[in-house]
Amino acid sequence: MSPQHSPKTTVGIVGGGQLARMLALKGHEMGLTVRVLSKSSMDPAAQVCAGWVKGDPTRRGDLTAFFKTVSVITFESEFYSGGMFAEISRKTKTRVSPSPRIMGLLQDRLSQKRLLVKYGILTSEFVSVSDPRAAFKTLGPCVFKTRMGGYDGYGTFVVKRESDLAALKVAPMIAERFIPFKAELAVSIVRGKNGTICVLPLVRTCQKDSRCLWVKGPIRHCAFPALVRKLKRLLAAEKYVGICAFELFDTGKELLVNEIAPRVHNSAHYSLDALDEDQFTLHMKAVVAAVLPRAVSFAAKGFAMWNLLGTGAKAPRWSYPAGVHLHWYGKNGNRPGRKMGHINAVGKSPDRALASAKRGAQEIRL
Repeated sequence: MSPQHSPKTTVGIVGGGQLARMLALKGHEMGLTVRVLSKSSMDPAAQVCAGWVKGDPTRRGDLTAFFKTVSVITFESEFYSGGMFAEISRKTKTRVSPSPRIMGLLQDRLSQKRLLVKYGILTSEFVSVSDPRAAFKTLGPCVFKTRMGGYDGYGTFVVKRESDLAALKVAPMIAERFIPFKAELAVSIVRGKNGTICVLPLVRTCQKDSRCLWVKGPIRHCAFPALVRKLKRLLAAEKYVGICAFELFDTGKELLVNEIAPRVHNSAHYSLDALDEDQFTLHMKAVVAAVLPRAVSFAAKGFAMWNLLGTGAKAPRWSYPAGVHLHWYGKNGNRPGRKMGHINAVGKSPDRALASAKRGAQEIRL
């Protein structure tokens, strides 16, 4: 246990959803004192954290009071106010990881794209939108995205012809040239305060209705080593601390970065059962300045994750599937498309693990 990592270290997690829940659980296993700020005692993280604090993560007063009670702050969503976090961090002298500056930089899709360009990382051609028709004429078929707040397909509009522009909502946006990719991939990378970097495996993701349905890995790609070198350079130059997820487009010979998330990520939930150290533990280690491993080892040759997405309002029913790992989020209420939990599986290959995860998911009635 490093000097910075002791049971007296109190980590404050802003947000109460499933990501905060899994961070809190792993923090407890590490011997940390964990506190969670969220609106309801029924939130997934509040259910597993004795240090739950009732409050609104968007309100300055609630955040300020919360910051004063902890050693370091982290968050489950990058869409809180980076400016407010920075101001309160200075006022209370409470460190935030990843930093509020990074939070602000990455929560805006325009500044996020410009950051990728700055470090020579391939991404789709893009423009800031002042006139949607002019953007379409510049790029041709493209994807319009709100600059702030979009996730799981929200705030994203595919425009294949000029007549599609009528469906656009008025908001600050960027437009990206449409990429005819072969597959969607993802990788999460964690960087410690001392500069140690640990890269998790490259994985393939499958989306259904703009939400991740499954993940499998590890995946090999000829462009991955070169991309990792550039991503490491970005994280080091920006003094990033914590885990960072990169969503990728596989175009065949190249990998393009689609989006960046400065937090634990759905695409790395497999790590709870497939790696010797999962993404939540690694992130918490980085946050409290504990020693990070330089690499992770695999539990099997293949692994997979299958998201359990709500299909209606009925209470879920299941028998506990054998040979796989069920992670249930404890959400209060089922609805179509809502992430209720996930199934992890390992196997002799990524495809075998995926088949096992799918069979397990079929036993959960949502």
